[in-house]
Order: sequence, then C-alpha cells, then structure tokens
Amino acid sequence: MSERRRHRRIPFSRSVNVSGSACRPCVLKAEDLSLAGMRLYSERPVEIGETLDLQFYVVPRGTPQEMNVQGLVKHVGLEEEGYTFGVDFV
Repeated sequence: MSERRRHRRIPFSRSVNVSGSACRPCVLKAEDLSLAGMRLYSERPVEIGETLDLQFYVVPRGTPQEMNVQGLVKHVGLEEEGYTFGVDFV
C-alpha cells in the first residue's frame, strides 16, 4: 500500500486549544503534525466535516511561535479509550 500523504508527518505531542461551532473550547493533545494538518486525541467524538479553530505553539530554532489555524475534520477513529481524528488545515 502506498502512502497518499504529500507531506511527512512528525511526532508532535503538545497541547492544542480547540474550539468550534459544535464544541465548546477545550484543550486536546496532538499526536502528530504535518504542513497540511494534524492528528488529535479526544475523549469525546467530533463530527467529520466540522471546522475547528486550533491554537498551538511550535518552536522553530528555539523560539516559540504561536499558531492560530482552522482545521477541517477529515476522519475520526475509535481507540480503546477515546478517539483520534485528523484535521486538514484550511
């Protein structure tokens, strides 16, 4: 099976502030990040197609930089203790 992703994912274990029309603001944990999106973990499900506001920090060259982006939920997976979901940056 070939990899369909255009951008390489990297491990990204950081907190992400999340808000959206169907969810109240909360802090979730990111699992990985790419130039095109990220994977998040949640104890509650989210809806495919929902647009979320995401706020998190990256540290390029040792300098923290705040990122404020919107993400579109593309898939949701059931895990043993919660859900992982992928968002594409829009």
